[in-house]
Amino acid sequence: MAKKKAKKQINKKAKTKLNIHINLIINSILIALLFFGAVFLLTIANNIDVENKKTIGKYKETSDINYNVTLKPNNFYQTATLPMNQVYPAQVIDKININYKYLFETSEATNYKSRYFATATIIINNKDNDDFIEDKQLLERTYQLQNEIYINENNTENYSIEKNFVIDYNAYNNFVINYMNAYNLSIDAYLKVIMYVQTENMLNNETINISKAMEVRIPLAKTPIEITINNPTDQSGSIEEKNNVITNNLFFIILAIIMLITSILLFIQEFRKVLKSDKEQSKFINELNKIITNNSDVIVKIKNKIDLKDSNVIEVETIEALLDVQNELRIPIAYFETKKNKEGYFVIVNGKEIWQYILKIEDDK
Repeated sequence: MAKKKAKKQINKKAKTKLNIHINLIINSILIALLFFGAVFLLTIANNIDVENKKTIGKYKETSDINYNVTLKPNNFYQTATLPMNQVYPAQVIDKININYKYLFETSEATNYKSRYFATATIIINNKDNDDFIEDKQLLERTYQLQNEIYINENNTENYSIEKNFVIDYNAYNNFVINYMNAYNLSIDAYLKVIMYVQTENMLNNETINISKAMEVRIPLAKTPIEITINNPTDQSGSIEEKNNVITNNLFFIILAIIMLITSILLFIQEFRKVLKSDKEQSKFINELNKIITNNSDVIVKIKNKIDLKDSNVIEVETIEALLDVQNELRIPIAYFETKKNKEGYFVIVNGKEIWQYILKIEDDK
């Protein structure tokens, strides 16, 4: 029983000591972080570069592509033209009419520089297992549908372009068929009709450059055909006036002050703990010296701790009670220190019976 009790006391004391050391380390790190963090915030709080933005102009572009298909005389269709987004037999197609629309707008009057042109390009690729493979191109031929046109608009909020192109489908289609038959090739071909628009604008001293390629793709040397459109997403944006202002940031200053005060309070708390510990140690030393001096004839200092295993430990509350036991048994009192200047044991060993008095400072209780 005494063995278990002694072991339990030792484990409890070791755990308490470990917790004290851990708390000291954590508090020291926390104090350092709070203090230096507060100093850092106070340093930067008066030099924060705040960027103010103000929208002073907006711009946007829009574009649209439409087409219809003019038919050759035939016995099947009751109309001379078919609308877009259908599938068309190649043999009945005469012309393909493409309409491009482009609009550029700004929030205020400004000057524009723009240019546009249009091309029709035949692309012939090798056909491999019916897969379209770009990097196996056999032929590319480009025709100029519209030479470059330059536009200058002054003091206006918008300008627009609208162009119609009539594509002679059979001329391009026959060229590809003749090429295919001449060389006995398996091919995949199409006509790429593109209108290019490039705009340069000065809006509130900011240069805006926008380019767009609006594409219509028409399959060749196959039937039926399905025409596809690739019209890039419309672009828009704004011009912002930016001002960098160095300002005091009240939030950072308040936060820094709170951190600084917290670090000081924690430091004072830890400092008081140290002072209290020193005071208690002095009290312990004085009390120990008093006991040993007054009873030097019956107290013996030893270096090694007495083993309490298999003993009947009797704890007494005062040194006077232990001195009464000594006087009765006439056995010297052994003293050993378990924690330097913090805890010591006075014991009387009488066979299996051990009387002990523990002298320790209050922080370890």
